[in-house]
Amino acid sequence: MRKLENTYRNSVSFIRLRRARQLVVAIGCVALLSGCQTLGNFTSSQPTAAKPTPVAVKEPEKPAPVSVAPVIAPEKQAAENLLDKSQIEPKIVEQPTDQSLHLNRPITETEKTPVRIALLLPLTGAHQKIGNDLLKAANIALFDHNNVQLKLQPYDTQGTAAGAAIAATAATGEGAEIILGPLFSASVKAVRPIAAANNVSVLAFSTDVTAAGGGVYLMGLTAHQQINRVLEFSYRQGLSQFAVLAPQNPYGNAAVISIQQVTQRLGLNLRQVSRYPANLPSGSEELQEIAKSAANYNARNWQLKQEIKKVKGKKDPESKAQYKRLSKLDTLGEVSFEALIIPEGGQKLRELAPLLSYYDIDPTKVQFIGTGLWADNSLTTEPSLVGGWFAAPAPEASNQFLARFKSIYGYTPPHIASLAYDALALSGLLALEEDENKFSDTNLQNPDGFSGYNGIFRFTGNGLAERGLAVMQLGQQELELLEPAPTSFAPLIN
Repeated sequence: MRKLENTYRNSVSFIRLRRARQLVVAIGCVALLSGCQTLGNFTSSQPTAAKPTPVAVKEPEKPAPVSVAPVIAPEKQAAENLLDKSQIEPKIVEQPTDQSLHLNRPITETEKTPVRIALLLPLTGAHQKIGNDLLKAANIALFDHNNVQLKLQPYDTQGTAAGAAIAATAATGEGAEIILGPLFSASVKAVRPIAAANNVSVLAFSTDVTAAGGGVYLMGLTAHQQINRVLEFSYRQGLSQFAVLAPQNPYGNAAVISIQQVTQRLGLNLRQVSRYPANLPSGSEELQEIAKSAANYNARNWQLKQEIKKVKGKKDPESKAQYKRLSKLDTLGEVSFEALIIPEGGQKLRELAPLLSYYDIDPTKVQFIGTGLWADNSLTTEPSLVGGWFAAPAPEASNQFLARFKSIYGYTPPHIASLAYDALALSGLLALEEDENKFSDTNLQNPDGFSGYNGIFRFTGNGLAERGLAVMQLGQQELELLEPAPTSFAPLIN
């Protein structure tokens, strides 16, 4: 394995595994998956010392107070310029050429053939905010690579499938060797045949598994990745009886399918699957019926009443004690499952969880399990959710990215922005290959995988990614780490 260290910033290092390439996020040196030889920067052909000293670089200053003209980070200025120049037809957005805008990045060799990387995002329209956050994250990775051979070419999809198709046609016509994006499922599906016709691979940010394949690889964190990880963890904790309570929407559908697949593979029992309308308004009384049904409340309440009838009116001490005990209960008997999986988040989850507890699904006896939607500190304020499990990227690396982005742009981006960083970093790493087709399926599907801000990942032939996620728990005040993310793809279950 060879370690490819970044000489521009010590906060990020890129690692190449033996037979694989890694873009590992870490402070200083990171733990490698096998023996390694340390190399210098991405473009240098000369070896360096075993522990190279990174080049000290002054961090960009944060914007000044509103009352004076702000100092704008170069990537931010580039992104804002896009909004000023938005047009109906997507156009390539030139990267800054003024050396003063390159964060004092070291000068590197410029005579090699450029490697053109297209980035398709909604830079205008209803979703321009998230699109520009992804663009900014990709620019950070571009600077970290310190390789002027890389040419990042952003295109505006306007957040539509038609706009994405036009952007993909422009990108392939202007020499893009790989496409990063688009963001939305419909846009990815519109881009796929255009990219395939031009033999260009796509690293999309969607989580819709139906958009994968045919040269499209999904960078998005899917429900299946999260469910697979947390159910394997649950299995190792001795849980075997599961139930599902999921919304009737595409996310809920994907979650249910994944739960069925994983429980079958692990030999677990899926005792019941309950669904509910996803568009229920906040405070809906229908949620109460949903919770009662999931808890099998009516049957358990009927059983309690039958037992009360047997001892009611009897004068012997034992019957009196039994009657007194039963009279304090709402139901008799336990639910048929040991764990309840709820692929829901936000306000709907905060309303649903206490109702489940109210209708006698006791969270001290039944393990509540969620998905990445539970990676939300506000959920720790709901007592019935405290102790719930879910899988998500390792918090340390994820938080490093968020903090770094904020130090440059002055605000914290949504987590999805880190996917653009990882996608650009991976593309830049594969650009170092001597192959004529640097972004071939063979290179992208390297079985040893890659690692980035969102942990280790590797692509399969169907375009989906396997990921190494951490297992988290909702604490009383914060999200708590239960089991660290793996550092290799060695199986946790034999």
